[in-house]
Amino acid sequence: MLIVRDKRFYLSLITIALPIALQNFINFAVNMLDTVMVASMGEASMSSVSLANQVTNLMMFFVRGMTGGTAVLISQYWGKRDMTRIKSIMGIGMKCCLLISFGVAAVIFACPETVMSLMTNEAELIRIGASYLRIVCVTYVIVAISDTMVAMLRCVEVVGVSLYVSLFSFFVNIGANYTLIYGKFGFPALGVQGAAIATVFTRMVEFAIVFGYIRFIDQKLKLRIKELLHSEKILWHDFMCYGVPIVIGDVLWGLVGTVKSAVIGHLGADAVSAFSISEVVLQLATVFIFGLAGGACVVIGMTVGAKQYDLTKLYARTLQILFAVLGIVAGVFTVLIRNPVISFYNVSVETQVLASTCLIFGAVTLVGTSYAASCFIGINRGAGDSNFVVKTDMICGWGIVIPLTFLAGIVFKLPIPVVYFCSRIDQLVKVFVAFFRLRGDRWIKNVTRD
Repeated sequence: MLIVRDKRFYLSLITIALPIALQNFINFAVNMLDTVMVASMGEASMSSVSLANQVTNLMMFFVRGMTGGTAVLISQYWGKRDMTRIKSIMGIGMKCCLLISFGVAAVIFACPETVMSLMTNEAELIRIGASYLRIVCVTYVIVAISDTMVAMLRCVEVVGVSLYVSLFSFFVNIGANYTLIYGKFGFPALGVQGAAIATVFTRMVEFAIVFGYIRFIDQKLKLRIKELLHSEKILWHDFMCYGVPIVIGDVLWGLVGTVKSAVIGHLGADAVSAFSISEVVLQLATVFIFGLAGGACVVIGMTVGAKQYDLTKLYARTLQILFAVLGIVAGVFTVLIRNPVISFYNVSVETQVLASTCLIFGAVTLVGTSYAASCFIGINRGAGDSNFVVKTDMICGWGIVIPLTFLAGIVFKLPIPVVYFCSRIDQLVKVFVAFFRLRGDRWIKNVTRD
């Protein structure tokens, strides 16, 4: 059988993936509205906030890496319904997230100008971005707690809470941004700093909802704080073997994105704006893809944990075909929507043309992005093959993307759209790597303990 014909597979995948995809879409809408509102104050404000958010994104890559690392273990133990070890692994993830997020926030709060100077050499962008970053870094610890808990609940198929949290925060963020950026309802117009304060307020609301749900509503895990404080030593060993490589890989991959942004940041405000707009549009085109990949990780992990390896391989083949088709659809969708979305931004005609051309190059890479997401985020991670994913990301990121982007942008000073394509060329390389890795069954690794 080439693909799965059992409707329960698709139902399970969609049940997990759809709330994730909707959550991703809402988060995308929040980020886009933030960018559009800030852009109304000029391209310098938009560019500085975009660069500052690259630093925040690096922190978020750590949180996602941590949740991805624990998801490998949690999803497989969920296949065995071992609740005691699931809670122990959650405790490990939470402790690590709190420690790192507090440290990063403290460093950035102390010297935001130094951090921004790594991203750009333009004094105005450094000044505006530092004022934004010093406020936003307060959210790092809050986000580490709430996002970690939501992601871990998702691994045991509790997916509704993340959607409700994102939906509520969407409206809170719009209202807070409108009030504080433009000075409405008696508040002063704070501009970029208002956007930062609105982000802090929204994250605090999200945390309150997640904590309230876990403490008073959830009946599946019945999680208590004291259960997060206790962790089996043997599970720390397993986490170091199977989870930490994902954390390191995601952080280093996030650093790849930060370095790319730094290269673009040295090419001028127009380039930064075009790059920022292009990334937002590609996020919109792939929002469902990455949600589905998150669902695939849980479904694959459950079959491996239950030792249903033939079913695992059948699921993997189906997912590869499904995601390849979705990648083609996403590419066409990007080309069609690029100009209408760009028109929302208050930027120059030159920047609009740059962004539109960049998105044509970006659309070409989306087939690779989709196929790689199915394999590396969904199949390989869920099956416990995280070390291979990390090695591939590091080779593609540091061995291909960074050198090509630097050479194209700084050394040879090629056109911005060409530089942008170089920053995404790894997505095409990963197609061949992922395809050959999933031949046979070397990638299936049951990481649970009896």
